[in-house]
Amino acid sequence: MIITLLSTLLFIGAPESPKELVYPEYAFSVPLSDEYKEVLDNGVVVYIAENKELPLIHIVGTFIGGDYLDTVDGVGVTSVMASLVRSGGTETMTAEDVDERFAFLAADASVGGGPTTVTATLDCLSSNFKDSFDLFFKMIQSPGFQPNRIELAKTNIIERLGQRNDQASGILRREFSNKLFGDSYLGRKPVLSSIESIGGDVLRSRHKLVFSPSNLTLSVSGDFDTPQMLEFLNNNVGSWTGVGAVVPPEEVNSTFVPGIYYVDQDVPQGGVRIGIRSVQQGDPNMAAIEVMNYILGGGGFGSRITQSVRSKEGLAYSAGSVFSDNPWTDGVWAAGYESKSSTVALAAELIFDEINTIKTETVSEEELEQAKKSIIQQFPSQFQSKPATLGVFVDDTITNRIPGYWVNYRNNISAVTAEDVKRVANMLLDQKKMVMVVVGDWSEIEGGDADGRSSMGKISGIIGGGISELPLRDPSTLEVLVTP
Repeated sequence: MIITLLSTLLFIGAPESPKELVYPEYAFSVPLSDEYKEVLDNGVVVYIAENKELPLIHIVGTFIGGDYLDTVDGVGVTSVMASLVRSGGTETMTAEDVDERFAFLAADASVGGGPTTVTATLDCLSSNFKDSFDLFFKMIQSPGFQPNRIELAKTNIIERLGQRNDQASGILRREFSNKLFGDSYLGRKPVLSSIESIGGDVLRSRHKLVFSPSNLTLSVSGDFDTPQMLEFLNNNVGSWTGVGAVVPPEEVNSTFVPGIYYVDQDVPQGGVRIGIRSVQQGDPNMAAIEVMNYILGGGGFGSRITQSVRSKEGLAYSAGSVFSDNPWTDGVWAAGYESKSSTVALAAELIFDEINTIKTETVSEEELEQAKKSIIQQFPSQFQSKPATLGVFVDDTITNRIPGYWVNYRNNISAVTAEDVKRVANMLLDQKKMVMVVVGDWSEIEGGDADGRSSMGKISGIIGGGISELPLRDPSTLEVLVTP
């Protein structure tokens, strides 16, 4: 009786269909970096946030100084140095003892290098945080670069270099970045000689240059009380001195030659990247470009390129486009797909048709509003956790992102008009200035599809620069392989 009554009461006024359910609007408030920001005595910026859900602490130290510091003959030095800060022991402990101590503490420490930064990360229990951090900080300040670990790291890297031609996708990524950015740090790769020449002296020199408080921004989140954590960090990191700040990355001034470039490979499908260098971080057209790219190819299954190439024609399992900015130099807009050899050209033509359409025809209000709504709905995800939120603030600090960018982000997206989309498409997507890189069986790709709808000769009339073969390069040395 009671159960029946309760059931009746629960369903009084309930909607008859799920479609009638009404949900309150999700109100997301953008976190403000100043509310999390502290500065240690030596000037190191710390973003700090308590999170007592689990007895864990997460620390990330991000240092300006990445691959861009490498010379042409020394590509790979910074990334090798970064990995050996973790794996090479300290000045007072062997690498094996460091590994054993971290395992005993149930702590995980890692260090990795990228194009413009080196990142050191510690995850540990709050109950033994001080012991874990003490070892972590010793590792950062005074790595041992143990000789046998140096040789092991080099051996592993050299083995990976030898595998760079094993997958067509790896060749495609390498040649595409090289065509867009040349021999700059964004276009070059380590080779056998540059790795073999790395020794302890050059690693210690690069470590001293990068691992300085002048280059450091910290983020700390987890199970702690903020005043005590700040006091601890000030007593340890705040008293750290080092060399001056490194010079930030310079703008990449290398020019690229538009055209179609192919690497002839005996594979069943052709891999393709079509792209052009885009805008730098802070460009006033950023919001409009983001919306334009979402409509064109960045919006998943609903985007135009995906619909045209995948859904309507069935020429590729996945096809789409990406847009990225860069704080120090040009970003990239690129479209990509894989298709069977005979339809590589047809898929490319469909992409160029969509590019031409978005440049010449005004997008519908429905398509525009859907794109803006989707971008705005996805926006809060980058702040979904305390570590993620602090990571955004660290990145903004290092790249000097303009104040208020995230606070104004949704309004800037909302303000994009259909005319803005057409304008930035014409500004950015000049087909005659694009690079197209193809990796596949050229004899099958060149002539196009059996129905004669397209061919690579036809595509060369769309892109400036003609068609050029890129000889396959030795995976270890990147020197052109000589055909016997």
